[in-house]
Amino acid sequence: TFWHVTDWHLNLFHDRHGDVRDMGRSATADASRWPGAFGHFNCDPSRQFAEAAVAQMAAAHPQPAFIVLGGDDFGHVPPSREDARAVRASHEAMRELLRARFPDTPVLPIIGNHDTWPYFSAQGTASLSQLYATLWGDALGARAKRQLARRGYYAFDPPAAPGLRVLALETNAFALVSAG
Repeated sequence: TFWHVTDWHLNLFHDRHGDVRDMGRSATADASRWPGAFGHFNCDPSRQFAEAAVAQMAAAHPQPAFIVLGGDDFGHVPPSREDARAVRASHEAMRELLRARFPDTPVLPIIGNHDTWPYFSAQGTASLSQLYATLWGDALGARAKRQLARRGYYAFDPPAAPGLRVLALETNAFALVSAG
């Protein structure tokens, strides 16, 4: 068994006075439009909410063979907070959250369209491939780590699931080609 989690859109800048009509990106004095401690369905989750979700994952199935992290770790945040450092912080936060509950479980990262900076850029995809290899690559093995760092895609044979091969594809490149 394995976990497949995706589209966290983690908002590390969660504001308890954020306006749910603006995905929590701007503040409002109107308390009826505040997201609350765990957020709101119109807003991306706070770190606190993500911690609770990962705790529930661990309670439900604490020892999966692997976890597929399907991309889009970075949230819709205030424009003043959108930059490479904030995107990187979201990826590092997801690593901390998953490693806290699943310290020995291989995590297979997939690059999502909201994971790079600048968005949908070859430069951002290459940079994230290297970051993912640094954050997650050791558990994937040397070959998969190299493939991830250089190309953003890789093959992984989970030790806890003999005979299974997982192919992790990087599809942002397809979006870049079709957009150009």
